[in-house]
Amino acid sequence: MPHRTSSPPQVTESHYRQIVQSAVDYAIVSCDLQGRVTSWNEGARRVLGWSEPEMRGQPVQRFYAPEDVAAGALEHEMETARRDGVALDERWHVRKSGQRFWAVGELMPLKDEEGERITGFVKILRDRSFKRSRDAQLRELNDTLVASEARLQMALDVGGMGVWQCDLKAQAVKWWPGMDTIHGLPADTQPMHLEQYLELVHPEDRARVAGAVRDALRNKSAHQIEYRVVWPDGTVHWLEVRGKLLMDLQGELWRLSGVCLDVTERKRVERDLEFLAQASDELARLHDYEDTLNQIARLAVPHFADWCAIDMLGEAGSLQRVVAAHVDPAKEQLARDLYRRFPAGVAGPTADARWNVLRSGRAERMREITPQVLDESVADPEFREALHALGLRSSMCVPLATRGKVLGVITFVTAESQRRYTAQDQALAEDLARRAAVAIDNAMLLRALQDSDRAKDVFLATLAHELRNPLAPVWNGLSIIKRAPADAARVEHVAQMIERQVGQLSRLVDDLLDVSRISTGKIELEKQRTDLASILRCAIETSRPHIESAQHKLSVHQPDEPVELDADPVRLAQVFSNLLNNAAKYTRPGGNIDVAVRTEPGQVVVSVRDNGSGIAPEMLTKVFALFTQGTHPSQLSQGGLGIGLSLVEGLVRLHGGSVEAQSEGVGKGSEFIVRLPRAEAPAAAAPVAPQAAAEAAHAQPAPTVPARILVVDDNQDAAGTLAELLQMLGSEVAVAHDGKSAIDRTIQFKPHVVLLDIGLPDINGYEVARSIRTLADLPQPRLIALTGWGQEQDKRLAEQAGFDEHWTKPVDPDRLQGLTG
Repeated sequence: MPHRTSSPPQVTESHYRQIVQSAVDYAIVSCDLQGRVTSWNEGARRVLGWSEPEMRGQPVQRFYAPEDVAAGALEHEMETARRDGVALDERWHVRKSGQRFWAVGELMPLKDEEGERITGFVKILRDRSFKRSRDAQLRELNDTLVASEARLQMALDVGGMGVWQCDLKAQAVKWWPGMDTIHGLPADTQPMHLEQYLELVHPEDRARVAGAVRDALRNKSAHQIEYRVVWPDGTVHWLEVRGKLLMDLQGELWRLSGVCLDVTERKRVERDLEFLAQASDELARLHDYEDTLNQIARLAVPHFADWCAIDMLGEAGSLQRVVAAHVDPAKEQLARDLYRRFPAGVAGPTADARWNVLRSGRAERMREITPQVLDESVADPEFREALHALGLRSSMCVPLATRGKVLGVITFVTAESQRRYTAQDQALAEDLARRAAVAIDNAMLLRALQDSDRAKDVFLATLAHELRNPLAPVWNGLSIIKRAPADAARVEHVAQMIERQVGQLSRLVDDLLDVSRISTGKIELEKQRTDLASILRCAIETSRPHIESAQHKLSVHQPDEPVELDADPVRLAQVFSNLLNNAAKYTRPGGNIDVAVRTEPGQVVVSVRDNGSGIAPEMLTKVFALFTQGTHPSQLSQGGLGIGLSLVEGLVRLHGGSVEAQSEGVGKGSEFIVRLPRAEAPAAAAPVAPQAAAEAAHAQPAPTVPARILVVDDNQDAAGTLAELLQMLGSEVAVAHDGKSAIDRTIQFKPHVVLLDIGLPDINGYEVARSIRTLADLPQPRLIALTGWGQEQDKRLAEQAGFDEHWTKPVDPDRLQGLTG
């Protein structure tokens, strides 16, 4: 019989599964092309925590770290596996418990039986947390050792530190390089025992040093001590010594090792810091600007200088001498006389230095003022002779600067003390000047704060006035309706009046919020290619009632050709409407308001001019500041919060433009000039906004009449009146006053629309919205956040919670009409 070769046994799918399941140290997971789990071995359960029934059909990204999911790590691995046959990775993964662990893995493609088409992928993971932790510990230990050696070497190299060691059993002493330097000894000096070493210590400190060593040996403890040593040249230096005892295996004393550090400079600094601390303490008690300047000069004399002068930078850019101090009052008077007689050359050799310091913001030091220096720097012979008589020796000019601004210059001069300023003295002077500048700045801020408090009081009084103005007719109107409810014409007239006054209140709140958004950088412009003429038309229509009620004559002059801008048309219309309202408000009845547009290279200029009350010269630079008015509001025939022009300036600035005010004075009218950059490229067809397209795609069909609307508000009056209005508009309405009731009513009532307040007494509106969105068996209503909170972050929170829209109170009834179908 012919010999038959037996074929190898076929490995069945069950065999493969047994092999995979037996690999319990490896997580082996297969998935389809969309990354959904199709198989999950026992190793995956042990490594990741989920069972196969829990994970089958779930995305593989479930055990990826969130940052890798966001970065598309799985998609990158799939692409690499398709191209190269395997994708290797080593990164953080996440267990079912939420614990992160480090793993190495491979992702390989799975193909069909013909080996041509990829049908899925297999992911193999191995937990390497222990190895990573061990490697990290080893690296950390090695880094610590290297760093320790580097620190020790650096300490020895800089020469300010010395290391020593004493073998207590062998009675052997070792000095490392550096010990000889900090004791002023030659480099070949041999190590010394304690008795010899004490000869180097200052006589007054020897007993204390010997006692510290004895105490350390007796108590088997570390020791730290500061003392003086005398160098061979007779100079005295301070050392700080830190020693530590080491024991042998039997617990007996073995070695005493330590470090010596030259702290002479530190001791000098400590004395200077005591002076600075005293200066800071005294400066902190002062709040008056003039008192602060005087005290700064008094602090420097005589501890740090014989003369101290302070010159402050004036508004016109000139230096003004505000104080000059000397320990001798007679010489102070002499300094004042010299300043009065020779103002152009005051301070002699330091005159140019002061201006250099102002320009550069850096201190200048003249170590020695010689007679030759005075002769070369002072031209006036009488002034030069006076300076020679003062016996000046050294000087420093230091800037008084804080928050990036130079306020003035403080000058220190020595004479009688014969002191010559060093670089260390300059550092101390700069420190004192920084503290002094902070004290001066604080005094100036306090003065500004007091002015701000006065402005705040005016603002609060004006706000109360502006709120009472519309509230008064509303209150009166309600009283009229109560007394004549059947008089339809009168009720209609009163209702229109109330609507106007509520609109005024709403605009007041909107303006305040816009100013807040601009000041905090949270306002967002919706720019588009737009025509300036259409913006001005919108602004004029908005302001027309104010202009016509005062019988003003309005003229508009525009170029014939279109002027295109890349701008937010709504916000720019708000700018020009505010300027027109401002002109109408502060112009006597029957006045003239002129709007003129002209083009310049790269920009367009819009002027709004009136012949009204005008602006005082000192107010021209302040009119755009928040809550600024030319006089107290109680003295104005027209009120106002003083926020309109601040809003104008902020919005124009956000558009990359500028605005300025011009006026010849009170009673001579004013002109506001707005400059805006022109659009350069031709206008392109505006694409559909992605957000608008998305909202349109998900928009629900309008509900059939009557619409079922659920109103949720803990303010019963607000909820009741809104529900009544919606019923009058033809809707079927239910009401809830807290979050839990809102969820229950949603299940029972099945509303088409839910008008949901945010600030509810039990759970807030965001949580209610999230709960409603999880009601799977309920037709999802249109969720509208109806709230007094209207910042951009409030809108983002509403969107994240599942709201379809965000409305701020109060709501225009015409907008409510759109809910009723």
